[in-house]
Amino acid sequence: MQQTVQPPIQFLPPRLTPWVVNFAQTCLPFWLRFSKGIPRVEVEGGERLVELYEQFEAGKVRLLVAFRHPTLDDPPCLMYLFSHLLPWVARQQGIRFRRRPHVLFVYDRGLPLWLGSLAAWGLPRLGGIPILRGRLDRAGLKSSREQFVSGQYPLAVAPEGAVNGLSGFLNPLEPGVAQMGFWAVEDLHKAERPEQVLILPVGIRYHYLRDPSSALAQLLSRMEADCKLPPLRDSRTGQDYLLARIMRLGEHLIEVMQPFYQRFYVPVLPPTEVTKTAAVEGEADLLTRLQALSDLALRVAEQHFGLQPQGDLIERRHRIEQAGWAWIYREDIADIPSLSALERGLANRVASEASFHLWHMRLVETLMVFAVRPVPEQPSLQGLAETALRLWSLLAWIKGENPVELAPPRLGPRLARFSIGDPLSVSERWPLYQANRRHAVQTLTQDLQTEMERLLKGKPHPQ
Repeated sequence: MQQTVQPPIQFLPPRLTPWVVNFAQTCLPFWLRFSKGIPRVEVEGGERLVELYEQFEAGKVRLLVAFRHPTLDDPPCLMYLFSHLLPWVARQQGIRFRRRPHVLFVYDRGLPLWLGSLAAWGLPRLGGIPILRGRLDRAGLKSSREQFVSGQYPLAVAPEGAVNGLSGFLNPLEPGVAQMGFWAVEDLHKAERPEQVLILPVGIRYHYLRDPSSALAQLLSRMEADCKLPPLRDSRTGQDYLLARIMRLGEHLIEVMQPFYQRFYVPVLPPTEVTKTAAVEGEADLLTRLQALSDLALRVAEQHFGLQPQGDLIERRHRIEQAGWAWIYREDIADIPSLSALERGLANRVASEASFHLWHMRLVETLMVFAVRPVPEQPSLQGLAETALRLWSLLAWIKGENPVELAPPRLGPRLARFSIGDPLSVSERWPLYQANRRHAVQTLTQDLQTEMERLLKGKPHPQ
């Protein structure tokens, strides 16, 4: 289907609407159970969250919730944490809040493009603040900064650069959360307000409530059929056999995709890149080959949009996405309907070619989960299931389907378990920020990464 030129993606300021929030909070348990297959949500360390929320209501702190975001199911689960679990834990302690807890949140401005008009209407009314990743978004930053400092609810931000689909693996964190914390301290000082600024790390992990092995085996069989792979004859059983089938699928995808790019795309790249790509073939291990394939796919898109390959895979992905959107959602055209047929046809051609080249970026987005870390020698059954679902997303993109619009395969009901970390005081780091801003932001980001990794590994809370 040909992509046509569109008006620019509009910034929609948050319009928190109480009845929309109440309706969503009421329907949330049923929606999670029947739409997402998540009948249970639990929290570890909920007492710390109660204490901090009570301090927030009392005007003692401004709270930024830095939450793990491995899947698209995390935001509704986070809303459930605040609207249902938090009041329940508080009642156990004899505490009642002034109003039902809620949380504001930052979301990618392009999200409604995937989720549809209902999301475009509902997200701002739930307190969502849209922001464009990969470039300076002054309107989004200004709105999120104002809500963080003066909003009636805490602000939630996912500090990871991309959704990786794995609840057991943390992407490198972006520095935006730390910078927002220091901006809030600065704004409070200017307003002569006494609140302390805290960043609260919140982890989330998913667990299947029953053995997903049978459903996982069926999913692997469907993907093997898509690739015309015969049944794997192997003496291994159980999880070892499932892992062998996943690895074979991954190897097969590389064996097919590498020649595809070598034949159709390498000839248009600079000679130095051809040499670099050819050097990783043959004896290279799986991780190296995946990284080389991801790099090549991104270079194809970067060349089309006139971008230089700067930064890691996540940063490059964001820059390509923003470049593609700029060619589709044209800010330089004031009135698209007023274009002549000739101008409209050329604009549509540009938009269509941009959409085609964004396909390479989407491909890498699903490849990244395999290209940024080696596959564990003994992964858990949960890890195997999540890896298989990422392979399913990858195949969907290659087949011309959109895995965001499709309902992912159900492997069984899941439990979502939150873990509440130690809050990091940004206010206490203010003198360091005044002395060296870059170093202070980097240090706070690293400390946040360390705490979120601790939550991820399920280590005991330090006494």
